[in-house]
Amino acid sequence: MTQGAVGLAGGGMLATGQETRTASKLRWTRRNVLLLYCEQFQHDVASYAGGPAATPNLAALSGHAANFQTACTTTALCSPARGALLTGRWGHRTGMDDNCHVWQSRLIELDYRQTTLIEWAKRAGYFVGYYGKWHLGPDGPIRRGADRFPEEGFERRAAKRGAKPMPKPDFEMARKYDGRLGLAEKPGYYNTVEGTYEHTECHRLAQQGAQFLDETAKDSRPFFLTVSFWAVHPPYRVPKPYSGMYDPAAVKLPINVHDSFERKPADHREILWPYHDTRHMTNDDWRRAAAFYHAYVTMLDRSVGEVLDALRRSGQWENTLVVFVADHGDMCGAHGLFDKGPYSYDEVMRIPLLVRVPGLPAREITRHVASIDLNRTMAEWMRLTPDIPNSDSRSLFPLIERGNAGWDEADQAFLHNEWYNGHWYGIRTIRTPQFKYCFNSVAVDELYDLRSDPGELKNLIDVLALRDTQRQLQARLLAHLEKIEDPLRLKVKACLA
Repeated sequence: MTQGAVGLAGGGMLATGQETRTASKLRWTRRNVLLLYCEQFQHDVASYAGGPAATPNLAALSGHAANFQTACTTTALCSPARGALLTGRWGHRTGMDDNCHVWQSRLIELDYRQTTLIEWAKRAGYFVGYYGKWHLGPDGPIRRGADRFPEEGFERRAAKRGAKPMPKPDFEMARKYDGRLGLAEKPGYYNTVEGTYEHTECHRLAQQGAQFLDETAKDSRPFFLTVSFWAVHPPYRVPKPYSGMYDPAAVKLPINVHDSFERKPADHREILWPYHDTRHMTNDDWRRAAAFYHAYVTMLDRSVGEVLDALRRSGQWENTLVVFVADHGDMCGAHGLFDKGPYSYDEVMRIPLLVRVPGLPAREITRHVASIDLNRTMAEWMRLTPDIPNSDSRSLFPLIERGNAGWDEADQAFLHNEWYNGHWYGIRTIRTPQFKYCFNSVAVDELYDLRSDPGELKNLIDVLALRDTQRQLQARLLAHLEKIEDPLRLKVKACLA
């Protein structure tokens, strides 16, 4: 067992580091993991987090889980965020530093020499299922040893047509809305789809996950199941009655919807993907988009509930670690932006994170943690031995057991935005409880006071009174880059000298 690993012996004792405490009176026969993975879920949109979108099933899960209220992604882009979580290593180590299999990206897949939780679990005798979005190369879960992976889906189609990137998207999509005000829906951004909930991908994935759980009840092996939802990635497409569930007139616009972008990097407003042209979006459009986004979140919550119900029916709730996490957030009108891009705003950096450990009480944790930390946490629970050390990941068990006092290290998180769909930016960000500093290789640096300016509207990088604060943040960022041997540390060090 690795140092600091979770040790759940037959008597239900959980040990982390030098501390041992009773976790449950139950006897542990299997150490299952259910990873509920989603897309572009804002950290504060769910009702359990005080947000406007009804999420009763996530609320119920949070009543049994550690709720990490300041969890952050490693990269505000799908493939790099997922690669880091599954390998426990930053993208500069694995080569997964951009979206793969999309137009202009140089990447097709995560190198198969970079092994993941799937290989480690399979080698340890786990029954492995992976359903839904992978985004790390065609047929990745199958080729890495997963026992179950659906026949349909984007990655399967990509495998059939060969290892070729997605063709250039339609960058003219937004032009059809020019001069047309008052549209109830804008397909490509938000719209009602035909059919019912039972026709959605959310429901299909939930049913596949439930079928896998039914199968595990008859299998002697422990299981590692990932149900990876496309939701809530734009465009926000939902069927009735979800499309009419939230009244746009009741939606509160983000406090930063009308950002002037003064003294900010110009690339924040560049049209790098079709969604980015938001010049046609009025305040009413943003309200309608948010209403559809909230509906999408509520629909996802229903699917999560179906998977959790299946877990309980299988009789394995009491020996299953459950994780709910998003790869990154979503702008949805914040700063007048849609989707995500090469920036570090809280709307994309912060994510929801719930970790339910059997036998341990629910707990709210405010310390900064990162999605990459889930790798070591799940690996320790399953007692896996990575063939490549997951050295960039930290176990969350000390925090889950003891709360904020579980870690004595600095309260901070880091975001790396290296590439964005074939465009290089070289952004490194540090976030603390009060400040955020962004080093930009090709643009002006950024500094925000998150307490006085939670909307991150005013870049304070040139404020002399904050020069010492800026230098302290730069030093902490550089120390992080040195620790993980990030090649960009040399450029950062030279620029800050």
